[in-house]
Amino acid sequence: MRVLVIGGVAAGMSAASKLKRLKPKTEVVVFESGVDVSYGACGMPYYLKGEIDRESKLVARTAEKFRKRGVDVRLEHEAIDLDSEARKVEIRDRRNGTTEWWTYDKLLVASGASPIRLDVAGRGDERVLALGDLADMRRMEPWVERASKAVVVGGGYIGVEIAEALRGRGLEVVMLEKQASVLPAFDAEIASTVEAHLIHQGVDVRTGEGLKSYGNDPFIVHSDLGNGYEADFAVEALGVRPNTAFLEGTGIDRLSNGAIRIDASMRTSLEDVYAAGDCASVRHRLTGEDVHLPLGTHANKTGRLAGRILAGEDVTFDGVIGSSVLKAFDLEVARTGLSESAARDAGFDAGSVSIEAPSHAGYYPGAKKVRLKMVYDKQDCRILGVDMVGAAGVAHRINIAATFITAGMDAETVAKLDLAYAPPFSPVWDPLQTAANQIRCP
Repeated sequence: MRVLVIGGVAAGMSAASKLKRLKPKTEVVVFESGVDVSYGACGMPYYLKGEIDRESKLVARTAEKFRKRGVDVRLEHEAIDLDSEARKVEIRDRRNGTTEWWTYDKLLVASGASPIRLDVAGRGDERVLALGDLADMRRMEPWVERASKAVVVGGGYIGVEIAEALRGRGLEVVMLEKQASVLPAFDAEIASTVEAHLIHQGVDVRTGEGLKSYGNDPFIVHSDLGNGYEADFAVEALGVRPNTAFLEGTGIDRLSNGAIRIDASMRTSLEDVYAAGDCASVRHRLTGEDVHLPLGTHANKTGRLAGRILAGEDVTFDGVIGSSVLKAFDLEVARTGLSESAARDAGFDAGSVSIEAPSHAGYYPGAKKVRLKMVYDKQDCRILGVDMVGAAGVAHRINIAATFITAGMDAETVAKLDLAYAPPFSPVWDPLQTAANQIRCP
């Protein structure tokens, strides 16, 4: 059997590795459009900041190591067309421009996603950058090393992480965010805490202000409010778009943003064509909807499961609830489940409680304030979501919240959970349970 894999990063290589281990005689060919495979993209901002001292530390396994294990990895090879009826995919060798049709028994599309780029005047300037892969990081590194000021366009997860990295290297940083606050995925009270901290750390945050164009000589970032920000370079951090353009005209079912719609067994609407990772949808466990949540955790899990499924195992992926965490200078910022507005949009009769509590016993030295918002269903008091921010005690607690939301627990059950306590680690009432205690159940 021949299995072709389009994409060689988290999902693609997880699938290829698992399949080859389970079915060693299967021919597995991976086509990766770039020059790197199996690397930790989430670590790139920390490399640019200087906290990770060698690029090699971001690479989990090289293409050569995969080849030694029997996986045929083809770098700088990109998929440009698919004929699912003939069971073949057209591949272009980016090194010389030649193309070739490859037949398959099964096909896994794990082509990932790329940074969204804005179609504005001056966008082709070499000083307009993005951070999507190691090649982008390599292009950005010399600018970071020699520059004194930069503009970050976008105040989401990546924008915040890049702003921290640049400030850590001593650059002046302006952040443009078109929405009313940074981190639009978070509830406003959490996002406002982060925004205030960014400003405290020296980031010139401009919310409600988007990009209009780029000028040169000198390089200037023009905003849609008529302001101009002179900089050495700009970084567009506006989210990502699935790499699925080559599937246009194939009839494959996709979401409105191009993400491939899959079922719990990674199957697409085309026979023997599967998908996983940032190019594909996932099912949201709370709403039942197919959504696009491009996170490394999902890519690795769905990729590994895809490898098992391609090997013939009967396994499924039950979905996600949108758990995420990021570092914003000295703050830990995390969320899981649904925000209050998202819960209402999904049809829940949603309510919420907000609290502030110490990260551990207040009398023990070093306690930090944790701000927490808990969203619940007024009908049955089931917990639907948690947003948190604080200088300590957030990153590990969000995983507790993700567990009890996934389990469908109500507020009273959460309040009675037997969570570990000692003064250096938690108050006697954990902040999650303090919030749950404030919910009045019918």
